[in-house]
Amino acid sequence: MRNILFLSGIFSPLVYVIMTILGGVMRPDYSHIYHSVSELLEVGAPNKLMLDSLLSLSGILSIMFGVGVLILVQESNQKRKAGLFAAVCLITTGALVLLTAIFFPMDPRHTNITFPGLMHLVLVGVMSILSVVATFLMANWLTKQRDYVGYGTYSYISAVVIFVTGGCAALWM
Repeated sequence: MRNILFLSGIFSPLVYVIMTILGGVMRPDYSHIYHSVSELLEVGAPNKLMLDSLLSLSGILSIMFGVGVLILVQESNQKRKAGLFAAVCLITTGALVLLTAIFFPMDPRHTNITFPGLMHLVLVGVMSILSVVATFLMANWLTKQRDYVGYGTYSYISAVVIFVTGGCAALWM
């Protein structure tokens, strides 16, 4: 069971990337450069149900990974605070992904903003911050674990990549 929880940490972002690529391919007017991923899932978007299902799967996998991290941290006798916070951030991010996919789609561009559309923007902002924080916290905790130092280094590199690419994407929009 534990391996399945940890594998979900690999599959969650993979499902998200597949959803993004597939959504872009299936929507000829969409550009990965000029549009946000949320536009693939906006109110009235083509293939919305399928893409929402993939996004929900990504959120569920994130929650599962967070639970796996939580179990690993609780079994550890070494400094646990950063690991516990990382697990909570992962679980929270997954839950927010589900809320966004199910209840709070983005409003189409150039339309009046609705409450769900506003909540979408707020939740996406929170998820973005939590993703970076979770990755840095994981890196911090893993580098203090003798058996996981390499994973910690990988996590630090991942956190920097997420921060830089996410920042560039936010500035581009």
